[in-house]
Amino acid sequence: MDLSEVETRKEKIDPWLKSEGWRDEYVKAEVNSVKSDFKTRRYELKKGEGKEEGRFIDYLLLDQDRNPVALIESKRFSLDAEKGSIQATTYQKDIESQTGIAIPIFLTNGKKWYIKEKGYPTREVSGPFSQKDLQRRAQLAKEKQKLSSIGINTKIIDRSKNIEIAKQVLNHLEKGNKHALINMATGTGKTRVAMGIIEALVRARYIQNILFIVDRISLGKQAFSVFDDTPLREEPKTLLNEEKDFDMDKRIYISTVQTLMSKDSEKGHKFENFSPGFFDLIIFDEAHRSYYDRQNLVNEYFDAIKIGLTATPSKDEEKNTYELFECVKGEPTVKYDYNEARNDGVLVPYDAQIISTKVLELGIKGMDLDKDLKTELQRQDEDPEHFEVPGKRFAKYFSDKKTNELIVTEFMNHCYKTEDDKPCKTIFFCANVKHAEELKKTFGTLYPNLGDDVEVITSDKHRYMDEVNRFKKDSSPRIALSVGVLDTGIDIPEIMNLVFVAPVFSHTRFWQMLGRGTRNYATCKNKSWLPLQDGVHVKEDFRILDFKFGEFSNIKEHQLEQKGKNTISTDAKVTIFKKEVELLKKKLTKGEKEIIETRIIEDVSKINQHSFIVKPQIEMIRKVVSRKFNLEDYIKALKEEIAPLMKFTEFGDGRVQTFISHCIDLFSYVKDNNTEAIYEEQDFLLERIENVWSSNLQVIKNKQSAIMRVMQPIFWKELAFSDIDFLIRVIAPLMKYYEPERKKIIRVDAPDYTLDREPFKMVVKENPNLEYLRNTPLMKKMVNEGVTWKELIDIEKTLTQINPIWTIENIQKREDFIIFLRNMLDLKGLPDPQEMIKNHFEKLIVENNKDFTTEQIHLLRLIEKFFAYNKHLTPKD
Repeated sequence: MDLSEVETRKEKIDPWLKSEGWRDEYVKAEVNSVKSDFKTRRYELKKGEGKEEGRFIDYLLLDQDRNPVALIESKRFSLDAEKGSIQATTYQKDIESQTGIAIPIFLTNGKKWYIKEKGYPTREVSGPFSQKDLQRRAQLAKEKQKLSSIGINTKIIDRSKNIEIAKQVLNHLEKGNKHALINMATGTGKTRVAMGIIEALVRARYIQNILFIVDRISLGKQAFSVFDDTPLREEPKTLLNEEKDFDMDKRIYISTVQTLMSKDSEKGHKFENFSPGFFDLIIFDEAHRSYYDRQNLVNEYFDAIKIGLTATPSKDEEKNTYELFECVKGEPTVKYDYNEARNDGVLVPYDAQIISTKVLELGIKGMDLDKDLKTELQRQDEDPEHFEVPGKRFAKYFSDKKTNELIVTEFMNHCYKTEDDKPCKTIFFCANVKHAEELKKTFGTLYPNLGDDVEVITSDKHRYMDEVNRFKKDSSPRIALSVGVLDTGIDIPEIMNLVFVAPVFSHTRFWQMLGRGTRNYATCKNKSWLPLQDGVHVKEDFRILDFKFGEFSNIKEHQLEQKGKNTISTDAKVTIFKKEVELLKKKLTKGEKEIIETRIIEDVSKINQHSFIVKPQIEMIRKVVSRKFNLEDYIKALKEEIAPLMKFTEFGDGRVQTFISHCIDLFSYVKDNNTEAIYEEQDFLLERIENVWSSNLQVIKNKQSAIMRVMQPIFWKELAFSDIDFLIRVIAPLMKYYEPERKKIIRVDAPDYTLDREPFKMVVKENPNLEYLRNTPLMKKMVNEGVTWKELIDIEKTLTQINPIWTIENIQKREDFIIFLRNMLDLKGLPDPQEMIKNHFEKLIVENNKDFTTEQIHLLRLIEKFFAYNKHLTPKD
C-alpha cells in the first residue's frame, strides 16, 4: 500500500496528533519558515497549490502561548521517514535564528516516528508527544545546568565509592547518552545511588517526571518509603494501581510493569494514557530480571533517560539486559561487584560447606530397603523391587523423614548461633511448600524449644508479608523456611546462615539468594542477633550450608560465571498463526482453503488495533480482514509483518493454546497423509479430552455430545479439515479445565547419613601466629606515644633478627604491618590505622564531592588504598 504525502498526513498523522490531545489551533500546517515572524508569533501559511517563495514546514506545533515548541517533517507512506532530516534541520535553523531556541524535530511517514534533538542523536520514538510534555521539556531545556557542576547530596549517599558511581553516571548522561546500566552487588546501596542520581538530575533541571519500575508491589511500597527518606519526599508521588485510573498530575510514579500493562478500554494498555514523552527519567529496578513485558512495550513506548539497576546482569534473559540499556555486551556503564565490595569492607565474605548425604547424593533403591520400608512403599502402590529415585529428585517426588532429620541436625551443628545458643537469623531455601512444611515438623520433633523460632514463609499464605516483617524486625522467628519469597528484595542485614536444600539452576537467582547474607556489621541494627566472639557481637562473614543433590552443588555450579546462549521464547499465538499461514502453501481444496483463511482472518481481527506498535500495520490488517484479497499472495507479509502482532491479542490460557497448536499440526498431517503423525496427535489430544471429561464439571457435561463424537474411532479414521476445525472451535476452549496428573509425593523414611562435608572457605586474610619481644624501648614508645616511619624500619630490623622473612614487605602480603604489631602487643583498643586512613579519605571525598570530578574521586580512592598499605607517600610514588 502507498499513500501520497497529502494522504499520509490526512489519514495517518492528523489522527495520531488528535489522539495525543493536539487541538487544531495549536497545529499549523505549511508554515513559511522564511516569511514567518516566530518571535512575535505571526505565522505565514501557504496560500494555495501554486509555487510560492520560501520554505514550508509541514507541521509547526505551538505551546499554549502560541510559541513554536516542535516541528514535524512528513514523508509519503512508502518513503523512509528520516529522508526529511536535512530539510527539517533547515526549518529548525530558520526558527532558531529568530528565537534563539532549537526546537525538536519529529520525522514521520505515518508509520514510524523519529525525534531529532540538539545534543542527542536522532532516535526512534513511538509517536508524537503531547503539548504539555513538549512545553515541560522546553522549559527544562532552558533551565538545564551542567551535571559536572552538580554535587551529590550527601544526605542520600554518604560513601565515597557510591558518590563516584553516581558522578560517573551523571557524566555519562551529560555526554548525550540516554541509557545507563548500574551493576552493583546486593547490599552495596544501589537504590540509594539511584535516589542520589534522581535528586541531582532534578536539581540540575534535567528531569521532572520520573517513573520507578519495580517487579513486585511490595518492592514498590519499599521504594515509596525510600523516596520519603530523601529530600525528594516533597515531590508529589503515587504508587500506581491497576484497579484505579492513573493520576496524571504527579511527578514521581512507582509501578510494576504488570500494572502499566493492564488493559484499557480506549488505549489498549493503561500506560498509553501517558504521552510517549511524559516521563523524563525511567528507573528499572532489578533490571536483570525477566519482569519486562514480553514484547518490551513499556520500554519502547516511552522516550526518556532510562537507567537500569542490577545486582547480577543475566546473559540468558529473553531481553538481554545489556542491549536494553545500550551497553557494549558484558560491560555495564558502572560496576561495583561483590569481590570489590568485599575488599572495601562494604560486604562480608561467605564461609561455605558443601554437605553430601547418602540419600541426597545416591538416592534410594527399593531393593536396598528393609522389610518395613518395603511394606510402606507397597501401601503407597509402589513396587519395592523396581522403585528407584535419584538423590537429585529429593523433595520433588519423594520425602524422606530421616534425610530431613539429618539436614536439620547438620544445620544445628554447624550454623552460627547467638549467645542463647539458638541459631542466628537463617533462611532455608526449600524445594517446595510441602518440603518447607516437612522441615518445620522435623525442627519441632528434634528441637521443640525452637517451636516459635521456625516459620514457613511462602506466598500462598494469607498476609505472608506480615510474617516477613516479623522475621525482619523481631528476634523471633529465627529460621525462615522459604520458597521464592526471600530470594530477593528483602533486606535483613543480621542474616548469618543460608541453607540450600534445593538446587538453584539460575545463576542470577543464586547470587540474589547469596546477597541475603552479605551485609556487613555496620548495617546491622540488632547487634544482639549476631554471634558473640570474645564478648563482642560480630559479623565477619556469613555461613552457607549447601546440601548436594546428586552431583549438583550450588556453590560449585555458580562459582564461575555461566555463559549460556541467549534464548528467545516465541509466543504460542505467534507460532500458531505462522503454522496457519504455512498451510496456504499447500494444494488445498476450496473448502479446506476457506477453513484456513477463516482461521487466519479471525486471528488477525483479534489484534488490539489501539496499540502504538500495531498502528503501522493497520492497513495490512484491514486488507486481511476485508476478505477482498487472495491471502496466498501475502504469505511473506503475513509471516513477517502480521505474525509478530499476534502477541497483541487477548491473553489465552496456555493449555488451550497448546491444544490448538497440536490441532493446527493435524491439518498438515492430514494433507500429507502422514498416518503415524496423526496417530501420535490423536493420543495426545484424546488424553487431554478424557482428562477433562473425568472432571465431572457441569460445563463439561453440557458438551457431552461433542466430546463423545471426538472420542469415537470413526472420527479419527475419517478425519477431515472440518473435523479439526471442530476440535479447535468446540473442544479446545474446554482445555482450561485440563489438570495434568501430579505425581504424589512418596514417603520413604530410609536411613541416611553424612557422606562428606567439604569446606569451601572464601579466601580471607589470616593473622600469623607469631611471638614478639615486648620489652624493647621502641616497643614501649609505640605503646605510649606511637612511632614514626623510620622507627618502623628499626622495628623491622629487630623482627628480621628473629626470623629473616619477617620483613614489612612479606608481612604486608598477609596483613597490615601495623595491625600485626598491634595484635602481637595486645593493643586491640587502639584505633585500626587502616580504618583511620579510610575514614579521613571518606570524609574528604564525601564533604567535597562537588569540587571533585569522577576521575579525581577515583584517584583519591587509589591513593587511600596505597597509603593504607604503605603508610607513607613520596613524590616518587
